[in-house]
Amino acid sequence: MNQLIALDRYTSLSLERVKLEQEWEQFITGVNSNPAIRPLMYESWQRCLEQNINPVNSRAAISLSKEQIEEYRESVPVFHILKPLLMQLKDSSIDSGHLVTFCNASGEIVYLDGNLSLMLKAEDMNFVVGSSWAENMAGTNAIGTSLITGTPVQVFAGEHFCQEVQKWTCSAAPIRDPATKSILGVIDLTGLWRVNHPHSLSAVMATTQTVEKYLLNQLEQERFKLKEYYSQLTNTGSNTPLLVLDRGGKVVSASPALYEQGWIHSNHDLVGAPSIIFSLTSRMQWEVEHRRGIWRFELIPYIYGGKPIGAVVHVFPANDLKPVLIDRNHPATTFEKGSEPKIPLQDQKPFIKSDEFFKSLFEDNPSAIICFDCSGNIMEANPAAERLFGYTVEELRNSCTQTFILPEYREKRLHHFSNVTKGKPQEFEIAVRHKNGHSVDVRINNFPMFAQNEIIGVYGIIKDITRHKQIEEDLKSTKEQLELYLKNTVDAIVVLDMQFKVIKVNQAFEKMFGWNEQEVIGGSLPTIPVHLIDDFNKLHQEIVHSRHVTSYETVRQRKDGSLLDVSKFVSPLSDTRGNVVAFVFILRDITERKRMEEALEKNERQLRTLINAMPDSVCFKDGEGRWMEANECCLRIFQLEDVPYHGKRDAELAAMNPYYGKALLLCEESDKQAWEKGITIRLEEVIPQPDGESKVFEVIKVPLFHPDGRRQGLVVISRDITELKRTEELLRKSEKLSVVGQLAAGVAHEIRNPLTSIRGFIQFIKEGNYKDAYFQTILSELDRIQSVVNEFLVLAKPQAINFTPRNLPALLYQVIDLLQTEAIMNNVQIAIDCGSKIPLVNCEENQVKQVFINILKNAFEAMPNGGQIKIELMQQQESVLIRIIDQGDGIAEDRIQKLGEPFYTTKEKGTGLGLMISYKIVQAHHGSMKISSQKNKGTTVEIMLPIFPSSN
Repeated sequence: MNQLIALDRYTSLSLERVKLEQEWEQFITGVNSNPAIRPLMYESWQRCLEQNINPVNSRAAISLSKEQIEEYRESVPVFHILKPLLMQLKDSSIDSGHLVTFCNASGEIVYLDGNLSLMLKAEDMNFVVGSSWAENMAGTNAIGTSLITGTPVQVFAGEHFCQEVQKWTCSAAPIRDPATKSILGVIDLTGLWRVNHPHSLSAVMATTQTVEKYLLNQLEQERFKLKEYYSQLTNTGSNTPLLVLDRGGKVVSASPALYEQGWIHSNHDLVGAPSIIFSLTSRMQWEVEHRRGIWRFELIPYIYGGKPIGAVVHVFPANDLKPVLIDRNHPATTFEKGSEPKIPLQDQKPFIKSDEFFKSLFEDNPSAIICFDCSGNIMEANPAAERLFGYTVEELRNSCTQTFILPEYREKRLHHFSNVTKGKPQEFEIAVRHKNGHSVDVRINNFPMFAQNEIIGVYGIIKDITRHKQIEEDLKSTKEQLELYLKNTVDAIVVLDMQFKVIKVNQAFEKMFGWNEQEVIGGSLPTIPVHLIDDFNKLHQEIVHSRHVTSYETVRQRKDGSLLDVSKFVSPLSDTRGNVVAFVFILRDITERKRMEEALEKNERQLRTLINAMPDSVCFKDGEGRWMEANECCLRIFQLEDVPYHGKRDAELAAMNPYYGKALLLCEESDKQAWEKGITIRLEEVIPQPDGESKVFEVIKVPLFHPDGRRQGLVVISRDITELKRTEELLRKSEKLSVVGQLAAGVAHEIRNPLTSIRGFIQFIKEGNYKDAYFQTILSELDRIQSVVNEFLVLAKPQAINFTPRNLPALLYQVIDLLQTEAIMNNVQIAIDCGSKIPLVNCEENQVKQVFINILKNAFEAMPNGGQIKIELMQQQESVLIRIIDQGDGIAEDRIQKLGEPFYTTKEKGTGLGLMISYKIVQAHHGSMKISSQKNKGTTVEIMLPIFPSSN
C-alpha cells in the first residue's frame, strides 16, 4: 500500500477507525510506545510528544486576523492563480462530502469552501479561516505533516494526534515555487472519516501539479522577458559586465567574461552573492574578493507589469570600481563583509504628468484617489477624496496624513504603507475621520508607482464601506446568536446533507437520543423506527422536491430502543446563491406534553361526562358574554339542543328562540351585575315553561378575570329549586300551624278571662243591676277578645307574599301582645330598648312576625324557671339590627354551627324546622341572622334587615 494513503479500498473503515483509536490511546497513555501505524504517522506522533502537543485539545488556535487574511489574498500572487482551481476542486468534490482548503506556508487556513453544513460541523474543532494547522500547533494532520515532510499525505481518523480531529480524514499536498523551491502553501481536502476515499489525495495532488505547472510557465515567461531586457542592455555598447537574475536568484543571462572569471556556477547561482533572499524592490550592492582583487556588484530590480520579476546586476571588476550606474541622488544599499542588506529610504520622485485621458480617469473617478510620496505625504487627490474626507485638496496637501486616521488604525496604516513602498500591493480596511467629526469606514487599495524600475510613490484608491461594515457586524452578531442557540437549546438539532447523511448534531441530540456525534456522523439518521422508515423516505423525497419549511409530529427511537414523541421542524439550508446545500432538523421531545395532553383530554372527557350528568345547568361564557360551552341540562332548559350556540350572546340566542327571549335578556342583565361587583353573586331567576308553568332557578355567577384585570370569563351554574320552594312553603305553613297550635292555649286563656268578666256583668244586668259602666266594661272586654282573635287569624291565615315598608317596633309590639299571656305563664318579662327614629324595613309582615315568634318561643322554652328577655333595636349603616337576648341555659359551642339545619334541634320534642324557616325568611329578605351563646349564660340572636331606601 502507498504509504501516503491511509487505507486501501478493501479496508473496513469502521474496524480500522476503532483499531487506530486503540493504538492511539495506548500510545498516549504510555502503554505502547511502538504502535502499529504507518511510519510516517509514528514519526509525526513522536514530534508531537516532543513539542508537548495536548492530545485532548479540541480546538485549533486562531492565528490570523481577518485583515491579515485579506492582505494575504490580495498581495500573494499565487492565490490569484490558485483560487479558480480551488473552486473547481470544490465543485468536483462537494458531493463526496469534502471541504476544500488552502493554507499558507505557515499552515494557516486562508481559504475554505464547501458544503455549508459541513463547514458548520468543522467549526467544532475551529477548522475555519485563520486557524493554524501547523503540526506544532494542531498535532498530526495532513496540512501540518505535509508542510513538515514536504510531501503529499493523507491522515485518517485515529491517525490524528488530537482526539477531536479523529472524526475526520484529510488529504493534503504542498505547492512549491519553481523559482525559489520554497513551499508556498498546502491544498487540503477534509471530510468526515466515513467518506474517506484514496482518490481524494490524487485529486489534491493533481491540483497542486496544475498550479506548479502554471507557476513554471509564468517563470519561463519572466525569464524570457529578462533575456529580452539583457539583450537591450548589451546592445547599448557598454563594456561593463552584467547579468540578469530571476526571482529565485538564478542567473538567466550573463556577460561571457563573468563565465570566464568563474562567477557563474554550473547550477546557475551567482558566486559570492549574499545568502539572503534578494530584495527586488530597491537597489543594493555588495563587494566580493576575487582573484584579481575586490569586485563590486550592483543590483537593480527589474519591474514588469507593476511587479519585480528579477534583477539586473552590474559587475565592476577590481581596479575599475567607478560607480557608473549609481548616481548620488539614488544611493544603493551597501554590504560590508558579514553584514545584512539595509534598504535606504527612497527620496521623493517627481510625478509624471498625464494627458487629458488619464486626467479625466483621475478626476472623474467615483472612488477617492490619493497620491502619496514615499514618505506618506499627500501629493494629489481627486474630487471624490474631497467628498469622502470633507477637506479640499489644498487642505489635504497641507495636513498630516495620520491626523485623518483614527488612533486605533494608525499603526495598521503605517504597516501597510511600509509594505507597499517595498513593492507589495496592499488592500486593507481602516476608519478615517471626516472633517465634520464623524468616522467613516473605508477600504484602501494601495499599490506602488514606478518610474525607471524604481518606486516613486504610492497610489491609493479609497472606497466608503461604512454600510458594508454594518452589515458584517449584523451578520457576526447573528452568527454568534446562532452558535449560542445551538449550544444551549434543549432542542435536538441535526444537519443532514443532500443525501440525508448526518453532518452535525448538537449536545441536546446526544442527550435526547443517546448516540454521540462520532457514532452518527456521515451515516444515515439512526433515530427512525423500523415501522416508520417508509414514511420517512417519502417525506425525504417531498422535502428535497419542495424545499419548503416543514413541521410535523412523529415518533423517534433512542439508542436503547425506547420511543419518544417529538415535534420536528425541517428547514432547507441555502448557500449565498440560494442553492439548497443541506437540511436542518430541529426535534423537541414532546413525550411529556403528549402525556399531559392525553391526561388532559381524558380529564376533559370525564369532566364533560360529569357536567352533562349533573342535574344542574352549567354554562361557560367568555369575557364578552359569548357562550363557549354548556351542558345538556342548560341546553334543555332553553331548548337549544339543535341551535349552534357557540360564540353567541344571550341577546342573539333570545332572537333565535323568542319564547325564552325575556329570560335570556334577564340573564344578560344579571351577568352585568356579576362583572360590576367582581365577586360571586347568587340570585333567583324565574323561567317560564311551554306548559304554562314557571320554574324557579337558584343561579350562581362566578366572574373570572385576567391578572391585569381584564375580563376572562363567566361561569353560570343554575339549579331548579321549584320543588324546594314548594317544600319550603309547606314547611312554613306547617311551622305556622304548629305555632298556632302552641298559641291556642294562651289565646283560649286570653279569651276566657274577658268572657268571664262579660258573663259576670251580664248576670248583674239580668238581676236588675243596670249601670252604664257595666256596658262600657263589656264592650272593652269584647274589643280585647276581638284583638286577640284578629292577631291569631292573621298568623294562621295563608297570606300572599307581599313586601311592603313596615315599622319594626310596631311589629314587635304586636308579637309581644300575642305572646304576653304565654310569657306571664312562664314567668318571663320582655323588655324592649328601641332607639329613636328606627327606619322602615321592606318586608313581608307575617313572615317577619313568624321569625320573632319562633325566636321568642325558643327563649321561653330555654328559661323554664323564668327570667328576662331583652330586645334591642338600632340602626347600623344601611340595616336595622334586632338583638334578642335571653337568660336561658345557653347552647354548647359545637351545636351552634348546626342550628338552622332541617330537623336539628336541642329540644326534646322539637323538629328543628322553626330555625330553618327563620333563616330562610331572613335570607329571602336579603338579611342575616347570627346566633351566639354560652353554656349557662344565655343566648343572643342578632337579625340584620336592610332598610327601605326611601326611609333615609
